Amino acid sequence: MRYLQHKKEAFWFYRFLSRIYDEWVNPFFWNESMREEALELGYFDHPDLTVVDVGAGTGFTTEGIVQRVKPENVIMVDQNPYQLEKALKKKSLKKVKKRIGDAEDLPFSDDTFDRYVSAGSIEYWPEP
Repeated sequence: MRYLQHKKEAFWFYRFLSRIYDEWVNPFFWNESMREEALELGYFDHPDLTVVDVGAGTGFTTEGIVQRVKPENVIMVDQNPYQLEKALKKKSLKKVKKRIGDAEDLPFSDDTFDRYVSAGSIEYWPEP
């Protein structure tokens, strides 16, 4: 029995959940203080670092990243356009690049970024 969801199931799940995700889901499972504590471990010690947020969803974690790094140096990757659509509406993420992509097959060369971040998506990767 697998406890991990498949990407296809996650796509449809978040197709509808993305509408209320930040307001009704995150406060219980991934809040601002948890995000800040986790990002402290990432050594975001210079605003010019390049960062990719893999499985970025609605951009909740990315919002914490752009408090430490220039937004134009950050790329969000998610398989779900509905999640990224929500991120497009966030003022703090306007300068962040957004890409549709697969976390297990990133559309970048190796060693492209100074930091790779993924928060809350690995459970959807069949072969992490």
